Amino acid sequence: MNRFILFFMLVFCTSGTVILAQVDYAGQIQPIFNANCTSCHGGQSGVTLTSYSTTMNSVGDLYGTEIVVPGEPNNSPLVDKVEPNPSFGTRMPQGGPFLSTNEIDLIRQWISEGANEVPTSNEIVTELPEGFKLKGNYPNPFNPSTNIAFEVPQAVSYQLKIYTAHGALVEEVAGNAAPGETSVQVSFNNQPSGIYFYQLVAITGEQRYLLGSKKMTLVK
Repeated sequence: MNRFILFFMLVFCTSGTVILAQVDYAGQIQPIFNANCTSCHGGQSGVTLTSYSTTMNSVGDLYGTEIVVPGEPNNSPLVDKVEPNPSFGTRMPQGGPFLSTNEIDLIRQWISEGANEVPTSNEIVTELPEGFKLKGNYPNPFNPSTNIAFEVPQAVSYQLKIYTAHGALVEEVAGNAAPGETSVQVSFNNQPSGIYFYQLVAITGEQRYLLGSKKMTLVK
């Protein structure tokens, strides 16, 4: 069942928070390619998916650009070709069976995170100093907007990431927060109803603090 390996979710039982782990290329992405793609794409049409380096250096003949654009899954030909109705040619793998929604979401998440070979090493601290707190979002359930509130004891920059239940990154917001409470509004006009997870990181100096991760529900 290696071809169905998904991203890992670490659950803190005492608080109910959920952390979405970064995608590992060798353990999660390459097995998808090995099971579905490399029998044809060992160099065909300018695309070789047999390793990280060949994947990142592959240029699709029809697209005229590298198939992976780090941080931009919607502009990556690799994603376009495995999803329905690609811009050029037929959907891959040619003739099917096609990749599952979970597999496509995993590839999207990997590209959204920067298409790294291994998860980035800038560790996030989960032991929070006093005064750092993720308060949650309101309203919840919501349609189509909700406000995610948090508290910090000093000025920080923050990164808010929102994922689908399958782990696909759908929204990322960065900004600065003054001491006290900050509320960040997000609107899901173009997203379907369902469960989403959000994760908030506060950055101060050289330190990255995970304020927490929570679940929210969009109901349209």
